[in-house]
Amino acid sequence: MFLEKIELVSFRNYIRLSVQPHRELNFITGRNARGKTNFLEAVFFAGSGASFRHNDRNMIRWGEDYARVEAVFGLTGGVVTVKAEIQSEGGKKLLVDGAGGGRRQLPGRFGIVLFRPDDLQIIKGSPSQRRDFIDNDLGLIEPLYRDALTKYRRVLFQRNNLLRTVRENSVGAMQVWNEQFYRYGAQLLLMRMRLLKKFFPLVCQSYLDIAGDGEKIEMKYLSTVKLSGEKAVEQIIKDFAAEGKAREREELYKKQTVVGPHRDDMVFYLDGKDVRQFGSQGQIRSLVLALKAAQMHMFHRETGEQPILLLDDVLMELDAARQQYLMHNIIGGGRQTFVTSATGIENFCRQKGKIYLVDGYGMKEV
Repeated sequence: MFLEKIELVSFRNYIRLSVQPHRELNFITGRNARGKTNFLEAVFFAGSGASFRHNDRNMIRWGEDYARVEAVFGLTGGVVTVKAEIQSEGGKKLLVDGAGGGRRQLPGRFGIVLFRPDDLQIIKGSPSQRRDFIDNDLGLIEPLYRDALTKYRRVLFQRNNLLRTVRENSVGAMQVWNEQFYRYGAQLLLMRMRLLKKFFPLVCQSYLDIAGDGEKIEMKYLSTVKLSGEKAVEQIIKDFAAEGKAREREELYKKQTVVGPHRDDMVFYLDGKDVRQFGSQGQIRSLVLALKAAQMHMFHRETGEQPILLLDDVLMELDAARQQYLMHNIIGGGRQTFVTSATGIENFCRQKGKIYLVDGYGMKEV
């Protein structure tokens, strides 16, 4: 997959912008706070229907009533046109080839991989950041994952609302939500484990390519549900219900749901040691780079399309060896890449592609 053309209207700092990117490398440079990341956000939004900054309305240029992005993506089977508009009152319209179909029809399902300096927090940060990586990054690979996650979150919201008001002597009111909660939670948990089972071998190989032989990498999924061993939905539902019953009083006391995929975690180990506590900065950077490389390989393997790669100001986060890995193993190879950086243009002058300069109001090829 590749982006053929993109047009922005009243998007962040851009009044109007039209760009026809190169099919391989697009290096976007300029001083800080001039709009380099804003352009990547527009590409991401066109493909996925959401901002990676988590607030769609902030994409609207100050003083305007709406922001619009129109894009044309090339796929193996032809082209896909996307028109996306955000309105100041909160509305959002998404059209794919002229028809509405929601986010599931957007070309981002074939792969848009974003790598930012903040991604180091996937390893070092809170469990919620690792869950977000699974749900928002890997989850796009599995077509039914988003539906399962949406259903689970909806029931979780209702269940938590009830827990804030229910009394211990009226717990029977919870049963109406528990059945759906355990079923949707079991489905989501099973899909996560299957997704990670396919993903983790790719992480191991990518980390080996980056760091070389000598370190054994492991990953453990820490479920708040004590699983009995059989990985089937009906058995997980039983395990889920048993755990929920055992922690019923705790939930009533805390007035929130304390067990389920929304409280799970994913932990990485190098030579048996938790990377969060014992990993060096170099090991953490190598592991995050391996996660992104594995994500790209998995998109390609599962969809048959090469994902689009967005690298937002990550060059300064990587030492020379890891920059070389990035240049030789990730950028190129038939994969369209967008790189933003205020420096390092000399590393890309010999690459096949285009170089753009952002000046705060526009972007021009140089």
